[in-house]
Amino acid sequence: MTGSTWVLWWKDAQGTASLGLLQERLLRGLRANLRGRWSMDTKLFHSTHNFADQQNIKLPSSSQDRMRRRGEVEARGMVGGTASDQSMYLVVRGQGAARRQFYVMASNRLVVETEPEMEAVVLRLKNLWTPRQAARIEGYSYEGDDWVIRTGNLMVGTSYKGLVIEINYLPCSNPDQTRGLMRELLLMILPPDAHVDANIGVDYARAGLDPNRMTECHTAYQYVHLFTQSSLL
Repeated sequence: MTGSTWVLWWKDAQGTASLGLLQERLLRGLRANLRGRWSMDTKLFHSTHNFADQQNIKLPSSSQDRMRRRGEVEARGMVGGTASDQSMYLVVRGQGAARRQFYVMASNRLVVETEPEMEAVVLRLKNLWTPRQAARIEGYSYEGDDWVIRTGNLMVGTSYKGLVIEINYLPCSNPDQTRGLMRELLLMILPPDAHVDANIGVDYARAGLDPNRMTECHTAYQYVHLFTQSSLL
């Protein structure tokens, strides 16, 4: 899906009650259409490996599993080549045929979309990456004339951590040109006393992403920025 996306965190949301409030304001106030349920997963992997020595990692030599070998080469390549890159985030969006997954390094210098098989490859590299924490967002997706808004309760492990709102304005992919419009949409659905983390200051250029044209990689990068800056993961 094209357009510009803004990911925010409603810190003091009250679970089902807040999710229901947003649904009422979207359906009745903005006359949105309910598209259905929505969910997203983010997993944190950690490593104590010195990536300066990554050339010493031995890959399987079997010619019968080229996909696995290719995936492990990609997994090695995603480390960024510095010892400071000791955390990696997997962001999974969509289900079934619509599933898309992205890996983001904790140094925020790399974000890459990968094939679904990559997660299994990373899990096999137990000497390199260890699963640490997981966050899941579950809620609903709504559609207006030229926008899509997704809302969902955020769980980190078994702890409730508020509510995430994702606003996607479809006609334009430049975030600077659409932020005002998306802010207006946000003010129409949020209560005035809501404590919101606007997730500002995302430096797309640092990860080699075009700051003037958003893609799905930019959205995944926003989620990791929110989780790291807010110490959620």
